[in-house]
Amino acid sequence: MTTLKPCILKSLQEFDIKEDIPIVGRLQTARNKVPYSTEEEYYRRAVYVPYLDDFCNSLKERFESHKETVASLQHILPEFCTKTDFYSLEAALNFYEEYLSHKEVVQSEFMSWKEKWSQEKSENLPKTAISSLEKCDKTFFPNIYILLKLLAVVPVSVATVERSFSSLRRLKTYLRNTASESRLNGLALLSIHRDIKIRDEVLDKFASVPRNLDFVL
Repeated sequence: MTTLKPCILKSLQEFDIKEDIPIVGRLQTARNKVPYSTEEEYYRRAVYVPYLDDFCNSLKERFESHKETVASLQHILPEFCTKTDFYSLEAALNFYEEYLSHKEVVQSEFMSWKEKWSQEKSENLPKTAISSLEKCDKTFFPNIYILLKLLAVVPVSVATVERSFSSLRRLKTYLRNTASESRLNGLALLSIHRDIKIRDEVLDKFASVPRNLDFVL
């Protein structure tokens, strides 16, 4: 495995891991029996390539179903609405139909929204959903405002939610089973956002014992 990257070889040496191939028999069914000529080729075919294939399929399943809706929804941005028509929003309108008014009302709003930005220079047009929301009057464009809010939250990652569950498993132990909800939420926030500098007052509030409390043993 001399062609492996130096960082991988260094990690293998640190953990005292040998570049051995699992024993492959003719009748076994629980292990990969891919053809190989070197150790590196075996692990590439048995581990690395299948992992990449599964990763790509997961991304496709996660985003492919929403691709058409997001592509349609972005036409509400001033940068695009001046160059397109109302029917480019059809996929987004059908998907978010329950949050919007009747289609004719949304169409009239879109035409007014388009006319508003057609009079502006291209360099002055908002480029993002957040900047467009700041320029959108909720009173005159209630449906446009809703669509912009939906567009703004679409790219939000779920990593924070997953980190919350991971932190909760570490915090909600058997010995802490009686912790109140507010205390548990506070400890979880401290654990999840550990990169944020915390003031002493916050630590005193969520600490198990106040600093100014004396014990008599």
